[in-house]
Amino acid sequence: MEKNVRVLDENGNEYGTTWPKRARGLVKKGRARYASDDAIVLRAPPSEKEHLEEKIMSEQNTDIEYSIPYILRQIAAIQADTAHLSEVAEKLAAMSDGDSGEPGSPGNIQGQAKARALETVITCRETTNQQLLRFYEKMYDDLTGRSPRQMYELVTKD
Repeated sequence: MEKNVRVLDENGNEYGTTWPKRARGLVKKGRARYASDDAIVLRAPPSEKEHLEEKIMSEQNTDIEYSIPYILRQIAAIQADTAHLSEVAEKLAAMSDGDSGEPGSPGNIQGQAKARALETVITCRETTNQQLLRFYEKMYDDLTGRSPRQMYELVTKD
């Protein structure tokens, strides 16, 4: 399928073409109306002449400059972010363990539940940290053309 539906504004200025399915969606949502079988008129055209479809990533303007110092700062921030662990541990410690109950009862069930809750929080957070570190490692690879392991081997070669 090809982009064969022309996209116009109320004055007849042409912005480009789009896919028929996209054109139907714009009309259905009330953002455009059909001018003919192969043209739609936008109700609120873009303020500037710009591509109506997705921009290529390299064309998008971002405020973040990705660099090796940026990656190292992010990794340091992950390393330093342990406040959540202390907070969870404090909250769990403040909870009552209850009493062991009658003879022959299962014992301190609340204490076991608190330990499992702390384990779950720590496991989830560490999984997130590992995924972030893999992401930053990939960024590092892309920026340098070398993996951190290759860089380490170069530095420690002597």
